[in-house]
Amino acid sequence: MTAPALLSREAELSRRDLIALESRLREAVSRFLPFKAYSLYFPREAETVEPLWLPGEGRLLLPLIHGGALLAVFVARGVPRRIVRSLMPAFPGLLALCMENLALYKAGRTDALTGLSTRQHLVERMAREADHVRTCFANPPEGEGDLGAPLHRACMGLVVVRLASLRQVARDHGYTFADRLTTELARELSALAPEQALAARTGDYEFALLVPAAASGVCRKLAEEAVQRLSAVSLRCGLTEKAVRVCVSAGYAVYPRDMEGALFERDMAEQARVLLRKARLAAAVAGEGEGSEGPGVMGFARILAEGGAVVETHPLSRVMVNLGRSMNAREGQRFSVWSVAYPVRGGTHEPRQPLYKGEVVLLEVREDRSVAEILHLGDPTWPIEPGDRLTLLPEEKGGDARRDARGVQVDPLTGLYRHGDFLARWSEAREGCDCFALALVRFSDDGRDPEGRASHPEQLMAEAAQLCRDHFGAETLGGRYGLNSIVFFHPDMTCDAARESYRQLCDLLSKRLRIDAAVGVGCHPFLAYRRADALENALKALEYALLLPEPRVGIFDSLALNISADKRFSLGDTFGAIEEYKTALLADEGNTMAWNSLGVCMAGLGRHGEARRYFEQALQRKPGDPMALYNLGTVCQSLGETAEARKHYRKCLKYAPGHVFALVRLGQLAEGEKRYAQARQYFNKAARAGDSGGLVHRNLARLSMRQGRPDEAREHLHDALLRNPQDAVALQLMARLYLDGGEDPAMAEALSRQSVALRPDLKQGWLELARALDARGHVAEAREARLRAGER
Repeated sequence: MTAPALLSREAELSRRDLIALESRLREAVSRFLPFKAYSLYFPREAETVEPLWLPGEGRLLLPLIHGGALLAVFVARGVPRRIVRSLMPAFPGLLALCMENLALYKAGRTDALTGLSTRQHLVERMAREADHVRTCFANPPEGEGDLGAPLHRACMGLVVVRLASLRQVARDHGYTFADRLTTELARELSALAPEQALAARTGDYEFALLVPAAASGVCRKLAEEAVQRLSAVSLRCGLTEKAVRVCVSAGYAVYPRDMEGALFERDMAEQARVLLRKARLAAAVAGEGEGSEGPGVMGFARILAEGGAVVETHPLSRVMVNLGRSMNAREGQRFSVWSVAYPVRGGTHEPRQPLYKGEVVLLEVREDRSVAEILHLGDPTWPIEPGDRLTLLPEEKGGDARRDARGVQVDPLTGLYRHGDFLARWSEAREGCDCFALALVRFSDDGRDPEGRASHPEQLMAEAAQLCRDHFGAETLGGRYGLNSIVFFHPDMTCDAARESYRQLCDLLSKRLRIDAAVGVGCHPFLAYRRADALENALKALEYALLLPEPRVGIFDSLALNISADKRFSLGDTFGAIEEYKTALLADEGNTMAWNSLGVCMAGLGRHGEARRYFEQALQRKPGDPMALYNLGTVCQSLGETAEARKHYRKCLKYAPGHVFALVRLGQLAEGEKRYAQARQYFNKAARAGDSGGLVHRNLARLSMRQGRPDEAREHLHDALLRNPQDAVALQLMARLYLDGGEDPAMAEALSRQSVALRPDLKQGWLELARALDARGHVAEAREARLRAGER
């Protein structure tokens, strides 16, 4: 590409681009101008187009001009006088060079045809967002309030929009016509994208939308809207005078919900690409049929349940289906088969109801396809055919899966029963046992050297299964459980015996085969659980075991219940988490983590009195627990007992002197009592204690605004947003600053919209949006924003 062509691509820079590229702009200016602090102003009108030095205030105003228009003013503080005098004539040229570099940088990560982001930029942004989500889980908020987003918001969604028929449009009407249609589609996609979303072109016939802090419900609605609006986009062909449209389908995947197992051990860039592949799979399946998500829409988590279809029919009652290992399919899963391809009398065009045709079970699971066996047909005269849809059936519980053991064949590779056969044998054997252990073993060859690695996963399974049979005895009942797991049933084995036996097994696997293993053990009897619950309990124990150091053997006990409840709470299932926390306390009243977590749940539901009692119970069992002390302080503060809250925060700092959140809370209490100097001291201590993702700078900004220091507040908000661009409160405060300072209300509107998109429950965000809309003359929208604020 020639230089003029490249420069023509970067002709457009907007004020929003300066906000998005603020850190790069600051770095570029700092290369030729040292300063202690800075801020950006967005004036409504061009007040000055020349650099201006204000020695009395110690500020240097640098206009940022691009394309002949003043976009913003870079205000630098603490600049040495001698440098200002020497560089004043050169500032316009240096700033123009900075703006050109920003424009070229934007052009480098922007698709030339559509103006959307490139695939590489999308992947980089996804990697950063995934790292942010992992950080949220590694350092979760310890109380309620605005100190951090709830864990169920620690996620991101990716929507992939597939333009299936665009290739045919290019063949029929020419590539130039297809490019024009693609541009129109991209413009419509940008219009429907939320304020905080990133729209990208990830292929010739594919778009993507990255939505931070979005769960599956938000992604589903966005995907449905994208399909509806992009399907309505048309372009008239000059030759045929016909409106040309494209077939649109959309799929979405959510991080971290749709990731599992060893995928979390990969680097962030790899995880981003895996998430993109999952969303693409969902979009491809959505284009083949309809599910409960709506026409042309499919979530990755729903592919296995309702996205399956028969691809080919084979002899000996075998069929090929479009579900594979990449969609989380595994051997032994059963599906019902249904179809709408049947004759109807009268030739009616009304939608046909699906009719049941039979049932299949997966025998051999490959990467993106599986071989299934037809178990039975509903009507022998109506065979299963390509195109028939599949629906996942519930897992076998054992009652209807009983078979004669002498007629059951074992897996020839491992010598163990297949999944369904094991469940049938286990359901029979457990009824005669008053005490038993069920163990689920998951294998991984990550610890092997490259030259010693198994040539195929089945070889790994065969070696491990043989060692297990040697360890437990050939008569032990065992079965396959997915691609890399096996399950064993041990009659009359206690929890202590199971723990010791499986620790020995893990040592043998590591020493002899260099295989890493994790084991989850569910024992019966345990509390009020039934015998049939042992498998689910073993799965929860396995999740607990994966968090343990080697040897990774987890027993289903109070701690395993605590881990399972934490997972429920992180996914937003607060009531399910409360039930499991209480069950964990039935198993062990001394589990202080369960008491504390139960209090957090109650506080999140607004039941502060109950939360207080739970935190006090945790402190009775562990008096110096900083987490419980801090959480008790937050509850007292919510109840208006500021003296008690201050006492608990100070106790927390006694046991954990660097507790950032306790320092921030003390600063907020002092700020509420108008003791601003003391509040600033607490906030500065918190800033020195460690990185809090912009929390401290946000509170310092609010304090500076109360003290009438808008320039200082602006600098703190810039720091907060550099550390966490998705800080809804910081965005709302920045919008207020713009409006109070009489700056461009369009920028305040953009920031307010982003704030309420991230935190719809933030009343002040809606009020600032209403102010910005009023300033722009959008009275009806401002009224709607105030109504939304009144609902909070």
